[in-house]
Amino acid sequence: MPSNLVSWSFSSNSPVTATWMRQNITYSYNPGNFITPVHYPTVQCTLTFNIPEDMDPPVFFYYRLTNFYQNHRRYVKSYQSDQLKGTAVDNVTISNSACDPIRNDPTTGKPYYPCGLIANSVFNDTFYDPVLLNPPDSRTNETYVMNSTSGISWDSDKSLYGPTSYLPDQIIPPPNWQVRYPNNYTTDNPPPNLELDEAFQVWMRTAGLPTFSKLARRNDTAPMKEGTYQLLVNHSTYPNSRVMNFNS
Repeated sequence: MPSNLVSWSFSSNSPVTATWMRQNITYSYNPGNFITPVHYPTVQCTLTFNIPEDMDPPVFFYYRLTNFYQNHRRYVKSYQSDQLKGTAVDNVTISNSACDPIRNDPTTGKPYYPCGLIANSVFNDTFYDPVLLNPPDSRTNETYVMNSTSGISWDSDKSLYGPTSYLPDQIIPPPNWQVRYPNNYTTDNPPPNLELDEAFQVWMRTAGLPTFSKLARRNDTAPMKEGTYQLLVNHSTYPNSRVMNFNS
């Protein structure tokens, strides 16, 4: 990986190096509330990098985007707050809402859930836990487990979301969610519970500048040991610029 794409700040001033490779894979998307997994082709990147000294907890894993204007006036207001709180907002209300142009499905007339530009563009790369390769005190690789489902969104944001009152056949996934929901929402693959989806809540808190970082994972109890790590990332087709960093 080019040195200008890698940065670090350790007290030892020891260098950090990184390499990467990519491959085409078939990924099985199967969150906890799915009964039937969804399989689709994607690109998986493998990042290998070294940590020159232990990082004491808490350790935070962010992704950073550049040239992504979440602060655009039309983008910032493109959501429907009652729908996000769980209310089954009717078609007419959504069709007249600030969610434009992601309001109602043009074929069925059903409302998109969740509607609006922010939800439609939610960052959906898949990050795996980093794996410590060949640790000196073990014969096997060691996964550094990071929490990606709780503790990453602001407590003040959680009250803005609730489980939806819509039935699966009353709503349509936003256009950019169609890969994950190829048959729309069904009983087997129901709409997400936004009250518990902290990654979604993090994305919905829009950034004020076109270059920004958002928290994706954290570990509050264990040090991230010195050594060489491997990290897998399955990426989507947008945005076109991604950066990842760990902070302790």
